[in-house]
Amino acid sequence: MAANLSQFTRNLLCIGFFSSGLSTVCATELTSDDFYEREQVQEIRLTISGLNLKKMKEALPERKYVPATFHWRNIRLENVGVRYKGNSSSQPRQSHKRGYLIKVSEFKKGTRFLNLRRIALDNGVQFGSLFSEPIVTDILRDLNVPSSRCNYAKLFINDDYQGVYGNVERIDESFIERHFGSRRGPLFKVHMPGPGSNFSYAGDDPTQYKKGFETKNKAAEESFDELIDLIREIDKGDKSNYEQTLNKYLVLEHFLKTTAVMLFAGCFDQLTGWNPHNYYLYRNPKTDRWSYIPWDLDVGFTDHAFGRMPVIDGWHAAWPIPGGPPKPILENIVTNPNLLKKYRETASFILEKYFKPDQLHSKIDKLYALIKKDLVKDPYPAKRITNPRDAGYDDIILSFKKFIDRRYQLARQQLDNPGPRPKPYKQNPTRQHQRPEPGDLPNGPTDVVIISRTRNSIKLEWKDNADNEAGHIVQRADIESAGKFRNHIPCPGRSETNAIDVHVGPGETYRYRVYSVFSTPNGYAGSKPSKVVVSAPPPKSGKK
Repeated sequence: MAANLSQFTRNLLCIGFFSSGLSTVCATELTSDDFYEREQVQEIRLTISGLNLKKMKEALPERKYVPATFHWRNIRLENVGVRYKGNSSSQPRQSHKRGYLIKVSEFKKGTRFLNLRRIALDNGVQFGSLFSEPIVTDILRDLNVPSSRCNYAKLFINDDYQGVYGNVERIDESFIERHFGSRRGPLFKVHMPGPGSNFSYAGDDPTQYKKGFETKNKAAEESFDELIDLIREIDKGDKSNYEQTLNKYLVLEHFLKTTAVMLFAGCFDQLTGWNPHNYYLYRNPKTDRWSYIPWDLDVGFTDHAFGRMPVIDGWHAAWPIPGGPPKPILENIVTNPNLLKKYRETASFILEKYFKPDQLHSKIDKLYALIKKDLVKDPYPAKRITNPRDAGYDDIILSFKKFIDRRYQLARQQLDNPGPRPKPYKQNPTRQHQRPEPGDLPNGPTDVVIISRTRNSIKLEWKDNADNEAGHIVQRADIESAGKFRNHIPCPGRSETNAIDVHVGPGETYRYRVYSVFSTPNGYAGSKPSKVVVSAPPPKSGKK
């Protein structure tokens, strides 16, 4: 009777909130921990008018918020903002499941959902992230490293089932408040590589760093000098006292733990892996130290990713410097005997506590069992770009387990007997799948044009002439590349015809070309590139 009365009271309280239109609903009864409860598959319902669904799709590749009604359990919020989330979900003609970002205060300022400002629903089809993200974030949080909470959600839009999503806590002001007890202090995000994003000092001009570091709050807009100080000390600081230098500016313990977890989980698409991006930096005003916060952890647990990334053989557990561009912080750690010893002790502890095969196999099986029935009904097929041979979720689970077994075995051997620092790993040329680049295949894109240019973005469009391509790649040439074309925007999926470059300097001139990518038995091969188009900055006001 008491339980029934309690439920009745909750329902009555919620009804009262609905009728009053208050912006924070049922917060006295439920918390965000309920929303991210690990063992609970959430059910989220969105109501979006047909006109607004059309506006979302027609705006692509621009991600435009439209109003919607959000419903979870007894909580109903009207006039929240919804948009597509992620680069692949922003391609107009892609056929796989799209990710969504819900901003509850977009159209009604001050609105909160269980003290959350945003809800991120990851499509979970690109890299096996339905399993990678919850495993990695659980480990990081258990190590007291600030990291997103994560579980699963079934999404319905206008009562149509959209499938199973990763319900991943967004790193924003709400996240900072919960972890650090204050939302004061600058928060930066690095989505794509840019000057300084690999912690290499790029001079004292803030405009250079603005190409790679996106400000996520007002404090960040005013704190580029502090960010530059951090990067300068990491790269150029006193090496004879380097551990003390890092401890002064950075939460070093958390960074060492994160480095080890990323390595063992194979999360190569990180600063601590091959690519200097997919992280946040936050400076806690209470300590004046920066926290490195990884995100987008959906690329774990696959070896030879994309057929070319030597995630296990090319990433030595005792010498944690993989391929990719130089990363001064990792280089300085492995050349400092005390820091290298501390890293190895940390890594050995983490390997034994969290990455033993039997333990991880069991965790993956439990995660799969939690959503297996819902995945059967998922209207979108399983897809894993990092390992296209995984034809379904059973294959993905088996692939995960094979990676875990080999990663643990080799990591244990490497930590027990580090040996001399290894040379950069070179793949067997007969097995290597080269990084995509323009080639001589026919049916490449044509008629590339610049559609629009704003202060920080450029939109391109082209004609797709291929029928069986794996995708397209936009190349860019600029001052930083010394005029050479480099792969800049990947556009996976067939029949893509546009892209947006969001890493644009207001006074820079850029050259672009596009080519198609095809999957062959020997890896990816490129078509002939399109003709080059040039985007110059608009003339300043008053000048011809």
